[in-house]
Amino acid sequence: MKTLTLNPVRNMINHWWLVLFAGLVLLGMGIWIIVSPFQSFFALCWAIAIGMIGSGCFEIIFSLKNYESIKGWGWLLAAGVIDLIIGGYLLNYPLITMVILPLIIGAWILFRGIVAVGNAIHMRSYGFGDWRWLITAGIAIVLLALLVLLYPGFGIETLILWTGISFVISGLFRVYLSLKFKRLKQAYKEITL
Repeated sequence: MKTLTLNPVRNMINHWWLVLFAGLVLLGMGIWIIVSPFQSFFALCWAIAIGMIGSGCFEIIFSLKNYESIKGWGWLLAAGVIDLIIGGYLLNYPLITMVILPLIIGAWILFRGIVAVGNAIHMRSYGFGDWRWLITAGIAIVLLALLVLLYPGFGIETLILWTGISFVISGLFRVYLSLKFKRLKQAYKEITL
């Protein structure tokens, strides 16, 4: 592992659990979407909105608590704010949203995938050799988003399935990333003892 600047990293890794919670929210939403594909589109809009708002809140808190220690913390903040805006929109306009849901979800998943790739690159800068798994997950999220965006008429069941898979991968990415932050925290404790 590369030598770490201890004060900024310590601040970032102390809040690893916020990333874990964001991942668990997305993972839970993804599983729910896959398990309940025949739920009404209206219910899906509400569930996705609540999941986006929950994930956005955790990411905003994480980015604000770590603004001094994370390179590009503004992107994490932006990701959380975008989650809140899209989630709020979905909650306020569910009937209109049903018509354009594939585009909204596809764009959101694409943005989350790009942020995931950026997070993987940051983990590489901390010297983690298994950052490749993170970047692979980020690329998979981007590809699934492109599939949703390019083929919105492919069928509602297919859209729901790809959306659920994207949420699951995005959630797993954040859980894995949070465990890396936790590992950094343990390494930091060992260094400072």
